Amino acid sequence: MKRIFGAALVGAMMTANAVYAEITIGLSVDQLFESRVAVNNGIKAEASDRGYALVEVVADGDAQQQNAQIQSLIARGVDAILVCAVDQNTIERALLAAKRAGIPVVAYDRDLPDSRVVQAFVGPDSLIDGRLAGEYTAQALATKGGQITIVELIGALNDQNGIDRSKGFREGIATLENVTLIEVPTDWDSARALSGTQNAFQANPDVSAVFAATDTHIPAVETVLADLGKLAPIGNDDHVVITGVNGSKDGYQAVLSGTADAFVVMGTEATGRKAVDLAAQILAGETVERLNYVGGNLYTANDAEANKAKIWGAPK
Repeated sequence: MKRIFGAALVGAMMTANAVYAEITIGLSVDQLFESRVAVNNGIKAEASDRGYALVEVVADGDAQQQNAQIQSLIARGVDAILVCAVDQNTIERALLAAKRAGIPVVAYDRDLPDSRVVQAFVGPDSLIDGRLAGEYTAQALATKGGQITIVELIGALNDQNGIDRSKGFREGIATLENVTLIEVPTDWDSARALSGTQNAFQANPDVSAVFAATDTHIPAVETVLADLGKLAPIGNDDHVVITGVNGSKDGYQAVLSGTADAFVVMGTEATGRKAVDLAAQILAGETVERLNYVGGNLYTANDAEANKAKIWGAPK
């Protein structure tokens, strides 16, 4: 009986140690929308593959709420925190509390470059993504003579992704001459994209191309063009070149229909998986790169459907 009891005790201790040793990742999310959910799904898949527990909190766009939620993750004793911040500065106080508790922090999808806490960042290479769209636009307009007018639906200029997509797009179209760029701020808002596009076309009826920092704004562009009788398919002399970045269902369907020319699809799953991998390396005492980027892929009507499985927003 003593031997049996002893074996049972050892087994119970091993089970307890296994539970104690389980790594728990705190996931602090700014808000949920399609592309963010796609990244988070990559995080969850990688955590599951590694046998990690995951505690997710969503701030619904409220920076102060995110502060409180991060504090709650610290109180729960998570081993590491992955954060996509509502605001680049507001949550630093909570992150400092995580540092004091010895909890490493990895930012994903939205960098916190001025943070004294964040040890690593992983997100889309928005500079490359914007440049791919710009290069495609330049190629599509390469033989067009005279003045070229391009409307750029800018994302949020307090968001590094918006800043870099704009910068990359402009680098991509740098080979074009005689370009007038009409800037339309949207702050990622579809209603602002619609009204801004309407105003841009009223003031500049001969627009040759539109770049949407997020392809979820392409339907707004299609609406404006349809209302003006300018929604011509690719190949038509009156066609307006349309490109965007993201990989949403809106972008996918617009490209398949032939009204949009191309879209750049972010590597959402790879970004999520890399975030967990960075946390795991830090917890293991390894040195990691501060900045980690995942470039997207550009698809047109010629290859979008064949690569449907790689496009996070495509209907499955």
